[in-house]
Amino acid sequence: MVVQNPARKPTKLISKDNVLILYTKSVMIINLFDLEKQFLNKLPEAIEGYYSSGARDEVTLQRNRSVFNEYELLPRFLRDVSDIDTSCSILGNEIDIPILIAPVAMQCMVHEEGEVATAKAAAQYKTIMTHSTIANKAIEEVGPHHDKLFFQLYFSKDQSFTEEMLKKSKELGYKAIVFTVDAPRLGTRERDERNSFTMPDHLTLGNFKGTKFEQFDKIEEHEGSSMKMHSDHLFNPALTFEIIPWIKETSNLPVLVKGILRPDDAQQALGYGADGIIISNHGGRQLDTAVPTLMQIEPIREQVGPEALLIVDGGIRRGTDVLKCLALGANAVQIGRPLLWGLQHDGQAGVELVLDILKKEFIESMILSGCKNLQEITKDLVVSR
Repeated sequence: MVVQNPARKPTKLISKDNVLILYTKSVMIINLFDLEKQFLNKLPEAIEGYYSSGARDEVTLQRNRSVFNEYELLPRFLRDVSDIDTSCSILGNEIDIPILIAPVAMQCMVHEEGEVATAKAAAQYKTIMTHSTIANKAIEEVGPHHDKLFFQLYFSKDQSFTEEMLKKSKELGYKAIVFTVDAPRLGTRERDERNSFTMPDHLTLGNFKGTKFEQFDKIEEHEGSSMKMHSDHLFNPALTFEIIPWIKETSNLPVLVKGILRPDDAQQALGYGADGIIISNHGGRQLDTAVPTLMQIEPIREQVGPEALLIVDGGIRRGTDVLKCLALGANAVQIGRPLLWGLQHDGQAGVELVLDILKKEFIESMILSGCKNLQEITKDLVVSR
């Protein structure tokens, strides 16, 4: 007789009392990089490439991550860190951790429940999820599963479509609009071009059902990535800061402007009525060699003052990364690709695992740096090389 644990990877057989016992090693998930390794090995090349790739030479993609090692921590000791509080408020939404879920497109390519599973995980961990315009699950499908959802807006060339989406977001209980401004067109992702990436035939873009945009992703006669063709039909390159008041008025919701890297752009966005800034370079997927986001937190904070809401994304994989972002002036961070790694691993439970790992690492970093709450995470904790 052979006794085997199917969840483990086999290594050797040992005989004991006429019973063959199959001893195995677990595939241990200790950090987010363990999940990433699984993700890279389990998906079709075109889909993995779509999620993992950056623009052109992927310089910004790599720098988003490597720049964290250029900032070192200078911890305090002999502080009372017996009781740690990671809670904060974002636009009046009370959340348990300053780690938000960024908008990520087409999540059903890695798990059948897609954005619904992600929303449920965000609700379980009492944090905010931003729902992408280019999602497989429509806002009607995702909205009922979480009471702290933001809607990410790509402003369409058809303004009536945008207007409908904004009004629908408010009606369905979404709490804010995340206006993505760094995509007047899609940046070229060469891996997608080589793989002729297109969304699998069995999937649709939920928010486009019943609109003239519904079939663009299904057109077969195209070269390279079908997403570039889709964006050429959808994205509006004529927008200026002056559209922000219209978005606020139409949605009757707070507006965060996502994709800002320059202090003067941040100031302008706030001047036109934006309720906060998301410092982002689109995960290195738009303009290659654009500056890493971590480097822009401090100069943007200095420009906009202490009260403005600043959120940052890009390359955040460790609890110490979260600590550094907050120390440099961010109010919260967002994660994108890691949620996909968790989603592919185990659906909602996998996304919860990602949030759990980051939360535990962040708390450990706070304790070892002498911070019992977010207010004590200050600039003097970080030294740049």
